[in-house]
Amino acid sequence: MIKTVICDFDGTIVDSGQVVFDLFNEFADKYNYKKIPQSESDRIRALTVKERFKEYEVPLLKVPMLTMDVVKRYKKSISNLEVNDGMKRVLKKLKELGIKLVMISANSKENIEKFLKLNDMEYFDEIIQSSRFFGRHTTMNNYMKKNDVKKDEIILIADEHRDIVAARKSGIPIISVTWGYDLEELLAKSNPDFLVSCPQDVANIVWNDNEC
Repeated sequence: MIKTVICDFDGTIVDSGQVVFDLFNEFADKYNYKKIPQSESDRIRALTVKERFKEYEVPLLKVPMLTMDVVKRYKKSISNLEVNDGMKRVLKKLKELGIKLVMISANSKENIEKFLKLNDMEYFDEIIQSSRFFGRHTTMNNYMKKNDVKKDEIILIADEHRDIVAARKSGIPIISVTWGYDLEELLAKSNPDFLVSCPQDVANIVWNDNEC
């Protein structure tokens, strides 16, 4: 029975792909990597993050600093960002079902709280910042250990290939959504437990599990 849902922020809940794409290019000169042409924005969604970084020569050692810069500048765009269609209704339904909602993101808690407040979506019991760009499983493991959460009582909702990798390392199921950063074909290759193209399917999966 699912008692806790861990949900990703960017791409999964908020439609921020273009903003993050533009910010990535904005810091290219500072961190000495190639800018991504706008014409390539769809193609790179079929690549893993590591493949993208390799192709555009992003120094992995500088990713933490790059992420911090992007998060700081992201703040200016929050008021213009929109909720991915249907996700507000799904989160509200999960909350009404008594599910504990936990946010996990590399974005800042300040940015997330501001967005949620602006959109009347303050449904989350906890917001966890994952400082490790490729180590989200460590953050989730620490959360489960601290809160004594069993692996068969939790599920992750996210939009990227790296989230599937993290879920596998943590030994928890994942619902991968196709409206976020990574294309469906990339997600499908990684065999998530569930692959959905409609937000309502997320609620149905949690609901059906709890009905069994």
